[in-house]
Amino acid sequence: MKILQVIDSLRIGGAQKLMITLAGQAREQNIDLTVVSLSEFSQGMTLALPLEKLGAKVFLFPADSLFSPSRLLALTRFVKDGNFSVIHTHLTYANIIAGMVGKLTKTPVVSTLHSTAVDNRHAHFLRDKIELEMLRRANRILGVGKSVSDIYEDILKRDVITLPNAVDENSPLSAEEGETIRTEIGLDTAQPTFISVGRLSPDKGVGDLLQAFTLIYQEEPNAALLIVGDGDLRDELKAQTRDLGLEKVVFWLGIRNDVSQLLAISDIYISASRREGLPLSLLEAMMSALPMAVTDVGEVSKLVGNDAGILVPHSEPKELAKAALDILAMPNYGKALGEAGLARAQQKYGAEQWFMRTLNIYEEITHVAQEQAH
Repeated sequence: MKILQVIDSLRIGGAQKLMITLAGQAREQNIDLTVVSLSEFSQGMTLALPLEKLGAKVFLFPADSLFSPSRLLALTRFVKDGNFSVIHTHLTYANIIAGMVGKLTKTPVVSTLHSTAVDNRHAHFLRDKIELEMLRRANRILGVGKSVSDIYEDILKRDVITLPNAVDENSPLSAEEGETIRTEIGLDTAQPTFISVGRLSPDKGVGDLLQAFTLIYQEEPNAALLIVGDGDLRDELKAQTRDLGLEKVVFWLGIRNDVSQLLAISDIYISASRREGLPLSLLEAMMSALPMAVTDVGEVSKLVGNDAGILVPHSEPKELAKAALDILAMPNYGKALGEAGLARAQQKYGAEQWFMRTLNIYEEITHVAQEQAH
């Protein structure tokens, strides 16, 4: 089987991280994987090298506009020449362009939906309508959580298969390695460390997180916050950090390829997100046995339950700070939360079982396509 994954860009995000997981599993199963990014190299190729190291072939098909005839023609020719078994699309531009290419080349198309709502800041009436139409024409639609599937089943008036995100188990980190990383960042040995991973965008609520951490810092002046990720709000949020007097205890780490190691040196995962699907960052935190103080959005409650962390309403920094301080004040409670999260992640969100379900969907639609061709 030859799989083609098409995505808007390869900058770090939940959809892109899922592609890394898929590439690792494809290598173990000796399955041919090709990845196409629709962005310029300079606009987001952070994950290209990790994908290539896992055996995936990576290609770029950038264009000045969404509906570029030259790109559509080039990608159509590429798919025809590649004789791919299935095209799997992620995010808006890929859903549209690769969806069209699938129809032109008679290649089965699977599209994954990664979030529960459209970001209105980037809404575009015609583009959004075309995307929905291409999704209706796809052979299969996958939602990363039940809430995502339920919303889009109503919008698309068709079945959406719920296939929760997955994450690889983390390699152990020695005490010496952990201390080296903490020293490089600027953390003290015993400094209580919170960590948050995600884009620096309005829907991630990082401004709320900084407000919450201000309250945490007032109660625990030795605490530190690691913020992993980048985005359009970086400068604004760093200015907010200075205004709040937190510049010495909030560490802006940017885009990193060692997130699992950063999680391993941290004590508590914290998130003020206002919108999510089934966040991979939380799954990664669970695989690191971190207790979580997080907002109750999207599929988060299904991950956290009542035993792996504390859930609070979004846009309530005081509630988030209280939850984080409660965990910090009771180490044994925090350890129990982390162990429950790790057990759930290993049981329900392992990469191998997720990949086999994905592969079964590919085989099902390619079998149907072959029957229809005859």
